[in-house]
Amino acid sequence: MMDRMFAFHGVDSKVGTTMLAQSVAEMITDQRKELKVILLHLNGRSGTEYVTQVGESIEGIKMYLDNKVLSTRELINSCRRTENFYLLGGVESIGQSRHYFPEAASYLLDSLNEEFDLIIVDTGNDLDNGLAIGALEQIQNRFCILTQQESIIRRYEKSKDFYAQLGFSFAHTVINKYSEQDPYQTEYIARRLGLPLNEVLKVEATGYDRQAEMEYRTMISYHNEGYNRDIVRIANLLLTKCSLEPIDSKRKKRWKPFF
Repeated sequence: MMDRMFAFHGVDSKVGTTMLAQSVAEMITDQRKELKVILLHLNGRSGTEYVTQVGESIEGIKMYLDNKVLSTRELINSCRRTENFYLLGGVESIGQSRHYFPEAASYLLDSLNEEFDLIIVDTGNDLDNGLAIGALEQIQNRFCILTQQESIIRRYEKSKDFYAQLGFSFAHTVINKYSEQDPYQTEYIARRLGLPLNEVLKVEATGYDRQAEMEYRTMISYHNEGYNRDIVRIANLLLTKCSLEPIDSKRKKRWKPFF
């Protein structure tokens, strides 16, 4: 069932797509220990800024993907981070992303489809990347990530037609690093971009961006109430889509750092 797959795609490299995708994955696996979740970085970067080490990356399995001889069991074992959270790193070597094609992403997703309760994919921001294109073609549940910056909103406006040509629509748009003091409020952005207001979400800014990068952890470990609340809201959208019980934000456990 492809409904268990979710793609997070950024309008720009600085909107925080990797942090957001990993935060959602960690929140679900921490609060719902019975669920098995994998985070895949299918784009031109490693996506490992917020972990201390990675068991496996897309580069390490490229030959198996190209020849369609991937051992799913071995891959799962090498990707395991905690009892129920798994992570596959992206392309680690500079200049190598051009050697990956959409078929590799499709084959990988097909191979993992029956193994996990949820598959969360960070597709980066580059639509000139075979892995990202393959993932976005395969996954219908897509989240578009942007911020309140004018340059980011203009970039989205310029990209809309290209998304449409590729057949990519987004179930939700997430305004990341959101500030209530910013004049670019949710209503304005939705109206300007022609988006239904109920499909626009926000994730509160925390001010811990640099610290999180230095300490190799996601921002949910800093216990910012607003940020964690917004991450739970997105996590529950994913869980509901999969017909799984949502996280009860009033009774959720205190989050403990994974790594």
